[in-house]
Amino acid sequence: MITIREIVEATHGTLLNGNLEDEVIHITQDSRQCTKGSMYIPLIGESMDGHQFIKSAFDNGACTIITDRPVEDTTHNIILVKDTTLALGDMARYVRLHRPVKVVGITGSVGKTSTKDMIYSVVSQKYKTLKTLGNYNNQIGLPLTILRHTDEEVLVLEMGMNHLREIAYLTSIALPDVAAITNVGTAHIGEVGGRENILKAKMEIVEGLKEEGTLVINDDNDLLHQVTADHYHLIKVGEQTDLYKPLHIKLDLLSSEFDLEVNHQCYHVFVPVPGKHFITNALIAIAIGQQLDIPMDDCIKGVASFELTKNRMDMIELKNHIRIIDGTYNANVDSMKSSLDVLATSKTRKIAVLGDMLELGDYEEKLHKEVGNYFKGLNIDTLLCVGPASQYIIDAAKPYVSMALHFKDNTALIQYLKEYKEQNDVILVKASNGMHLKEVVEALKE
Repeated sequence: MITIREIVEATHGTLLNGNLEDEVIHITQDSRQCTKGSMYIPLIGESMDGHQFIKSAFDNGACTIITDRPVEDTTHNIILVKDTTLALGDMARYVRLHRPVKVVGITGSVGKTSTKDMIYSVVSQKYKTLKTLGNYNNQIGLPLTILRHTDEEVLVLEMGMNHLREIAYLTSIALPDVAAITNVGTAHIGEVGGRENILKAKMEIVEGLKEEGTLVINDDNDLLHQVTADHYHLIKVGEQTDLYKPLHIKLDLLSSEFDLEVNHQCYHVFVPVPGKHFITNALIAIAIGQQLDIPMDDCIKGVASFELTKNRMDMIELKNHIRIIDGTYNANVDSMKSSLDVLATSKTRKIAVLGDMLELGDYEEKLHKEVGNYFKGLNIDTLLCVGPASQYIIDAAKPYVSMALHFKDNTALIQYLKEYKEQNDVILVKASNGMHLKEVVEALKE
């Protein structure tokens, strides 16, 4: 909830019409989502100007708008600003500064959303908590998340980027008390140009870190391992650390578990999803929980009860005990490798169905071959690929699999896979979202 007076103050705007004491209880950039009491924010995109939907917003019940141009209206709150997108960020920063709330910020090349979900589950054991929905993690999604705040005590905010200085802007709005970086991989390497620049982009999160704030990092990541603390408290988790180090790791196709020794006391941690990377995510969540004074037993309970955002490595059961690991939401080198690790835990026939990783620019051949070489020692039976760049995966992986085939399109792949699959198979389907491998999953489900 925010008043018109606060909005004018936050945005340095001009109230053209309305009442400074009115309150806004719902804020949206989609005129179709407006209801009675909503505030509509007309954003300007590459192909659409939200200002053309102001009348529609009012018809749906909106009582307030911000606008970058005068609007003739005598019945609603109309606030004139220079730039509606920047005003959205200004409003969110105002709420952050003027509400009694702590903020946890998360970024990283892979695992932001799942780590956010796990942190939320841990923090919710003690505090009323609000989190980013889905991957609503950009210059529009993050402010809208903060503006959903009512009486929550902690905000768990995901921060994404495609280019340098984007996280710098997001962290200047969120001003986290605790921040976390899951890893530095190759996502968006084509736009940013090299992993060192990706590290630089991720480290922008500390620019908004509150004084004496805490940064939690995955120390098993080669580039994050080099990070040293400056004006903040640094906590490292992972197998190379002493404080938050997983012991006696056990992995299977449905879950993960490990032991953790903290302050000379040993704890057992169960993670209800498969994959060694989720153990790292659990360690980050536990370390953040401890920073927020949540007892260790409650942190472990939060990890055990967390629910993964849909479309993140969903396990789908078919007839004849065939299982699909659906990794079609997106893909980069790190998520490809961690998905293959999960597949490799199967004790039945293992089939990897992989498509291209997109947006890699000059790194396309090198990184697809890196995925292919990762098959060494995994004992995965079959590799089926689609997409021009995935031929590099095939070329590198051939010595390490019993069979490797490349298909011209999804239709040909689906036809083959329908005949090839057998009882008890485990099938990983993984590619960048633009490869539309969800079609393969849906065809197999039919």
